[in-house]
Parts: sequence; C-alpha cells; structure tokens
Amino acid sequence: MSLLNQYDRNEVKNDLIKELASGEISHRFEVVRKYTGHTGGRNIASNTFSTIFFLPWLIGGLIFILAGFVALFGPDSEVPIFVTLFCIFPGGIIVTMIGFFSVRDSVGEVINPEEYEKYEVTVFFNRGERYLAEVKVVLDATNDDLIGDITFLDEITLSNKSEIHCKFIPGSDGAVRPDFNNFFVSHGDVSIQLDGHTYLNDKERIAIAREWSEKLGVKIGDPLLR
Repeated sequence: MSLLNQYDRNEVKNDLIKELASGEISHRFEVVRKYTGHTGGRNIASNTFSTIFFLPWLIGGLIFILAGFVALFGPDSEVPIFVTLFCIFPGGIIVTMIGFFSVRDSVGEVINPEEYEKYEVTVFFNRGERYLAEVKVVLDATNDDLIGDITFLDEITLSNKSEIHCKFIPGSDGAVRPDFNNFFVSHGDVSIQLDGHTYLNDKERIAIAREWSEKLGVKIGDPLLR
C-alpha cells in the first residue's frame, strides 16, 4: 500500500509515516521490538529434507499395494484375505497418499516457488502520544516494485483500557522445542507483541509484565496469562 494512502487524521501516525519515508527516525519514536522474516522462495534445504523423508513412504506404500494384489489374486497364495486387504486398504493407499502429496508439494515449491519477499517488522512507541505501531517494511522481493513498501500492521493509542498480557506456549516433550512466553499489549481486538522469552517461572513472568506496564503506562491484565 502506498504511504500516501496510509495518511489519516492521526497526527502522530502521519509524523511516523514521514520519518519512515525519509529514512530518518527521530528519538520520539522508540523501537521496542524488531525482527525480520521472509515468505516464498525456494527453501532448498527444507524441501530436500522433506522429499528424502517422505519418498520412502511413497515407495513403501506402492510396495504394500502391489504385495496385497499379488497375495489376493495369486493362484497359490495362502495369505488370509484380511491381511491382503489391509495391505491395500487402508495401509498401502494411505501411506502412498501421504508420501505422494508431501513429495509433490516439496518438489513443486522448488520448481515453481511462490514469489519471494523478505521483510522487517518494527514496533515503534511514542511515549508522549502513547502511540504504538507495528510497521512492516519490504527489504527484498521477486517483484522489485514491492521493495521499500511500508505497511502498518497494527496500531494502538494506549488508554486505561489497554492491558499487558502474556501468551504461554508450552514446549514439546524432551525439550526439543522450549516453552515460549510472548508478552503483548492489547486494546480491544488489537494486540501487538512486545517481546518474547523462553523458560520463565511465575515470578519472572510477573516481573517482566511489570516492566512493560511501567514503560507503557498501562495495567497488567487479570489474568496475566492468556
């Protein structure tokens, strides 16, 4: 979306738009969170791993189906009919379908990938106006016209209705994936994430929530966890 189309009656937002367009952000807008990400493109490593992992499913499923038909229609077969039917339905067909669709999607993404887009998302805070904005800037893209595009994802003018919350996402067994504690400020139906932490106990979680409450001048939600 063009920056000109994002102008409205909110003066502090318009000031931020002007500074984003100029590339010079003043001290009035504090960066409280920043991260980069991307969509589309050829994810060679992950797609190669996925193909290698699911290809045996496809081959194994076809072998099961073939073995089932041979056992079912073979003149000298002594295999019980329920075993042969299981090799075909559901065993062989289900395994083959899982392998086929997984391999197809992985290979298809390499051959015909979605358009690539690398972006940076920044959360700005204007203390004087109590204004918080989450802004996305396109850094690189297949479509050159998108490079430099600036979009406001969410924005909040803080008030006594705003609250600090924490979204807890438990990790997986064996610590393969750790616990996540994502702190965010909510105002009505709009939420903007402020930061994230892995393992926290209740005391640490409350302490972080208090820091954000004091920084933004808003209350801690009850309950804190969502």
